[in-house]
Amino acid sequence: MTDTITITTSGGESPIFLEHLLSALVICFLIPIVIFMVLFVLDFMGNKIKHKAYQIFAIILTLCITAGFILYSAGSGSNTMSFLALAFVMTATVFILNFIKLSILDYTVMFSCFACIARFVGITSTTFGVALPILYVFIVLLAICKIRIDRLRGHLFYVWFASVLTAMEAYGFSVLFNKYVRPMGYTRASNMEKLFVWGIATLIFIALNLALIYGIKRFFQKRFDEINQMGKAYPKIERFFIYNSIGILSLMVLLHGGFRLTKGYESSLPDLFNLFSPFALILQVSFLIMIFRITWLKDNLKSKSLENQSLAAYSSGLEKNMDGIRSIKHDIKNIFLTMGTFVEQSGDAEIRAFYREKISPFANEEIAKSDLYGKLAAIDNEQLKAFLFYKISQAVERGIDVDLDISPRFSISERKIEFTDLVRVLGILLDNAIEECMELEHGVMAIKISCNDTLVSYSIKNTVSPGRKANGIRPSVSSKGSGRGNGLVIVRGILEGYDCVTLNSCFQGDCFLQNLVQYE
Repeated sequence: MTDTITITTSGGESPIFLEHLLSALVICFLIPIVIFMVLFVLDFMGNKIKHKAYQIFAIILTLCITAGFILYSAGSGSNTMSFLALAFVMTATVFILNFIKLSILDYTVMFSCFACIARFVGITSTTFGVALPILYVFIVLLAICKIRIDRLRGHLFYVWFASVLTAMEAYGFSVLFNKYVRPMGYTRASNMEKLFVWGIATLIFIALNLALIYGIKRFFQKRFDEINQMGKAYPKIERFFIYNSIGILSLMVLLHGGFRLTKGYESSLPDLFNLFSPFALILQVSFLIMIFRITWLKDNLKSKSLENQSLAAYSSGLEKNMDGIRSIKHDIKNIFLTMGTFVEQSGDAEIRAFYREKISPFANEEIAKSDLYGKLAAIDNEQLKAFLFYKISQAVERGIDVDLDISPRFSISERKIEFTDLVRVLGILLDNAIEECMELEHGVMAIKISCNDTLVSYSIKNTVSPGRKANGIRPSVSSKGSGRGNGLVIVRGILEGYDCVTLNSCFQGDCFLQNLVQYE
């Protein structure tokens, strides 16, 4: 049975118009809302009263209300079957998606609400467009999930996705049912044959629809989770998005209903509203992703700024501490020298051994580190400063004497080479120098960084063994075995992408010099 509201208006028929308007409001709004409220109260009480007997009673009462309403208003067997099948498909869609864990009572109430929507879908679509059934689905899921988990924040996008997919699934099922299933039954003579054909065809269409939802769930679950997680991180966007969706649907309902109730059914403009409503909801996803990306980038930049500020503050405080240590460095050396004299004069061999092996090397190493870090203060880039301090500390801890010289005007803020590439190249050159010095009994490294208006130079010099000098240093060749010695090959590959950077290497006496120069 198809329900329609026929509206004809002319100059002197305003009472008839008001009568039709009142009838439309009662059928499309008042009756469904009253039924929804009764069912929501049953669901609310069932979730508050945990007693199993009450929940069983609420489930039975809900099904009785649904059965009575459908049987009273459906009018025919095919209508009854279509309403119940549509409600089942919609409920099963939410169950398969399983975004929010619901109880049996929740699904029963949902099935009853969807059966009510299915009963009125012909009337609402004709008078107020497809936006009203979609809005009803949205309201039902919001209410049931709110009753179940109490706090919807962080779950609103799950509700939105479930609502949109359920509404689209219901629309597709209705179209296919009316186009294919109903004609199959009408070709049969007896009512039993009709019901049998309708039943088999309905089961097949239900299976196909649920298989589609399962496929969507399987392939897009990760995307659903990511967007919902972003909603938890940005609750203002989450709320705005949901309010915006409700606003769009409500506007489409008012526009479609206004045209139908004033212009009758001759105007084709409301049909455009039916096309725009689902399209607008789908289009929202693109805007949602864009908003999330912009917000994430903004927060990321803010986080980076705070990180740099914290690093600068930490570095400034560390430099002040190092300045204080350097100011008393000579006093510390004198103290250790005096203490060493007393230890050597003592008759305790264990104390003398401990001082020589632990205390004295540690003190000399830390004093050397403080001197080197003080020289790094001339660098204005905190990341480069931290990187060089880490590499130089590695060399000092391995017993390598390090000499550091940095131009007081050094700055990389306007340099053209990417910072990551600069760090990769310097890291390889420093690692090669450290490894070579570790092969010698007394390895020495000299690092010099200087700049002027036209270039910046990174010079790394380290002592080498006579054998290394005789064999030379070539890319991809190493004395450490297969798979080693590829550092210079990587450096060459990085620098090939820059026309303004050169690397010059040569032997100077017993030392190997690597000079990385960047030109402006």
